[in-house]
Amino acid sequence: MFLLVISLFAWAASPVLAQEVNLNATVSENHVFIGEQFSLTIEISGESLRNVELPVLPELTGIRILSSTPSRGQSISIVNGRTSTATTYRYTLIAQQEGSYRIPPITVVIDGEEHQTSPIQVEVLRPGTMQQDSTDRMPDIFTEIQLDVENPVVGQQLVASLVIYFREGIEITSYQPSPGWRTDGFWKEQLENIEQPRAETEIVGSVRYRKATLLRYALFPSRSGTLTLSPFELHVSIRSEPRRNDPFGSIFGGFGTNQQRVTVHSEEMDVTVSRINPPQSGVSIGAVGNFQINRSISDTRITVGESVELTTTIEGEGNLPLISKPEYTFPESFELYQPQEETNLNRRGTTISGSNTYREVFIPRTAGTYTIPESLIGIYNPPLHGYDFRVLPAITVTVEQNPDEQFARTSDNFVLQPVSGLALWEEAQTGWLAEKPWVWLGFLLPLLALLIGYRKKRFVERLQSDSDFARAHLAREKADSILEKTKQEIPNAPVKQTYHFLHKAVTGFITDRLSLPAAGLSDREVLQQVESRSCPEDLQRDLKRFLDKCASISYAPVESEEDLFADLNRAETLLNKLDSHL
Repeated sequence: MFLLVISLFAWAASPVLAQEVNLNATVSENHVFIGEQFSLTIEISGESLRNVELPVLPELTGIRILSSTPSRGQSISIVNGRTSTATTYRYTLIAQQEGSYRIPPITVVIDGEEHQTSPIQVEVLRPGTMQQDSTDRMPDIFTEIQLDVENPVVGQQLVASLVIYFREGIEITSYQPSPGWRTDGFWKEQLENIEQPRAETEIVGSVRYRKATLLRYALFPSRSGTLTLSPFELHVSIRSEPRRNDPFGSIFGGFGTNQQRVTVHSEEMDVTVSRINPPQSGVSIGAVGNFQINRSISDTRITVGESVELTTTIEGEGNLPLISKPEYTFPESFELYQPQEETNLNRRGTTISGSNTYREVFIPRTAGTYTIPESLIGIYNPPLHGYDFRVLPAITVTVEQNPDEQFARTSDNFVLQPVSGLALWEEAQTGWLAEKPWVWLGFLLPLLALLIGYRKKRFVERLQSDSDFARAHLAREKADSILEKTKQEIPNAPVKQTYHFLHKAVTGFITDRLSLPAAGLSDREVLQQVESRSCPEDLQRDLKRFLDKCASISYAPVESEEDLFADLNRAETLLNKLDSHL
């Protein structure tokens, strides 16, 4: 009996020890389109599975995993008295690039042992590339980024339209763009839609679609070469009629409709940008578009020491955010102060318009008649592939002597003479220079004042003649004024505008201090310039994090004022460190 019992236990345990584990990986579609979602399902089955670890997905090419945490399901079945369990893991993937891709074997640890699935081949297609006899495999919904200009030049406005295509029978109930659409090398502004999106019909690959333009962006390339627009990701809630071959559609679809939320994205797009040759005459301020330029002065007849304001206004349509201030030639006797800049943008419609206003204050130090020379400003006109020129007439300023100052100078020159009979005058004794040190001060102070005045004059002349020196010297003052203006406008300004000014303050300080081009440099090129100056690694790391946040904050959720002020303080700290190392 003892031997019989032992044999029975051994016979019962042998299937458990030698049980077969089935591991299988499948995809919902082997042919998918760019921007289309599909699912990857991993199924593990066996009679006794005590411990199944989460599958380890390999790195995928051309395909992205939308969520690293899969949905999990488990089932138990009993057939002929034998119990088996099955565990499934389902991942949602999205196709990104056209081509043929291989999903490598997936590793799953089951009861302490590693098992692998077989590789899976997936073909990613571009919408409209299928043959007519395969139109039933065209995607139900996809998106595209469409540009209105094919070969732009630096600074030219491009309108990037996010267009969505969906089949008949599908209704879009809502959509939400993902934050952080990267447009490296472009200045980006979202245009405000004047009216609600309207759907119209279009045939794509022999399939009838409805399409609608959801969003529009104004893009301004800041450098030449091949620039890349990253895929635009969009979350869409759709409602569709149940398919005819779906017997459960009318039961579980909600009054005969299927409601679901899908994620689609456009494909990556390369844009070739050409450079603009400088004008043969006149001065270029980087303006591309249709602009008018005017300048005016607050008063043409003033006195010595009185401040005067010169205002330059640039208004029209085009790359207003990338335009630099016109540089004028001022007389040497004018003491100049840091100009103030004010930008007003209008984002309604299909183009960026508005105005830039520059206010420059100067104070004349000597009397006379002075002239601010005529300026010829070149504005590049893309349709004409050439420059339009705007002439700013010369301005004559008459500076008169201050009457009060003249009286004071006359009084200083009046010397009292001794009156005979009222006082006794004695001749100075020998050694009077040693006994009266104030006489030495009378000689030294004018000499010292002359030296200081000469150095001040040389400094002012260099500021006026050497633009690089002037930019480097005034870089911190300009950055501080931008931060101060940003701090005052934080309660009412949009988050995007706030981070634009923070980015402008930091990068503008670096380019001015290092005499780099005022526009056209990417964040990576700015970081390379800082690195070439042997700045500390922690400063380079903090600067990179700050610039990355400013670049990706455009469409992030609105932050609190505390967060905005914290980033403002980070910008001030960075400026202090950069000021001491550059």
